[in-house]
Amino acid sequence: MPSQIEEKATSYRPRYAVIADKIVELIVSSHLKAGDHLPTEHRLGEQFGVSRSVVREALKYLSATGLVGLRRGVGVYVADNPQHETRMTLQSSMMVDPDHVQALFAFRAMQEALTVRAASQHMTMAELRNLQQIVEANVQHAREEDIEHFIETDNAFHSAIAAATHNPFLLATIDNVLQLQHWVIKLITGYPGSLPVSAEEHLTIFNAIRAGDADTAEQVVKTHVESVWKLYHKEAQRRLFLNGENDHSVC
Repeated sequence: MPSQIEEKATSYRPRYAVIADKIVELIVSSHLKAGDHLPTEHRLGEQFGVSRSVVREALKYLSATGLVGLRRGVGVYVADNPQHETRMTLQSSMMVDPDHVQALFAFRAMQEALTVRAASQHMTMAELRNLQQIVEANVQHAREEDIEHFIETDNAFHSAIAAATHNPFLLATIDNVLQLQHWVIKLITGYPGSLPVSAEEHLTIFNAIRAGDADTAEQVVKTHVESVWKLYHKEAQRRLFLNGENDHSVC
């Protein structure tokens, strides 16, 4: 029988990500400080109703963020002040300097290429089914022009692929870049024809990963990121032109 936590885990997020959030809540609610020990993997698994392997993946993810430390013979401990997580989230959600947006897109293209290649090699059947559900929901939201849920499933799609690499550092990096690009995506989502195009690209990436075709997946994800960059650049130019006209009219 699935546990309560496993039943409540959304189809959009891996179970270990849900448990990672629960561990952060535990650290904060228990007022744990740097150096304080957390319960063992076994006890955390019992507390949250999941297997030790899920807890272990959650702890690896939190270790990559710098919130917890893992040391043989010592166990799991708080590696920083619990507010570190909040500071990290605030920093990563700040707007990127417009002059650096292109560099951010270039970095994301390289990072996503590594991620889809690794996911093509390591994705499990359960993760593949989860990704398929996300893609289907994303396509549906694109058809309905449901922008908010489209963005939610868009982020979930890229995070799920990163999670399937089983590399917490890739997942942490992709999640951070997605947060940095959040305002850019909000700016261009809803641009005429953008949602169906993005959803179709997501579907193509999924099919390549399912086929184990890392080369195609890598090429399509690069095209996908480049398409988003082009839309942003076009919208930025349009707004710059409109602002120029408004400035001229004031003179």
